[in-house]
Amino acid sequence: MGKNIIACVEDLFFRSKIEATARNLSVPLRFVGPKELVKASGTEGTAAILLELSPGCLEAVRELRNGPRKTELPVIGFLAHVDRQLARDAEAAGVTRVMPRSQFSETLPDLLMDLLAPGTKREIPEEPELPDE
Repeated sequence: MGKNIIACVEDLFFRSKIEATARNLSVPLRFVGPKELVKASGTEGTAAILLELSPGCLEAVRELRNGPRKTELPVIGFLAHVDRQLARDAEAAGVTRVMPRSQFSETLPDLLMDLLAPGTKREIPEEPELPDE
């Protein structure tokens, strides 16, 4: 079974953005709710977890890190850059990397590729140079 990424995202805009990016890169992705996150993370082939940070998701991360199914999967969380307390709480709960929404959006394609195959970067074709006038 190949690797896949689990995402727990409530914001429909970000959910569709993540879904479209994953589809364009042929990255297997599955969305779950906070209550299903722990069970879904135990699925064979899961490479990483993406989270829209919220108190419900943090409780699931605490259970992932400290519960009976203890896991070391990378957990990438994103949030509004002004929510510094939530960022501190996320790091304390065991979120591997906390990012502002803007950085998450900007780096999403490379982030997805790196989570599936660490060290991998997308190959972006160079644009041809325009002739001088």
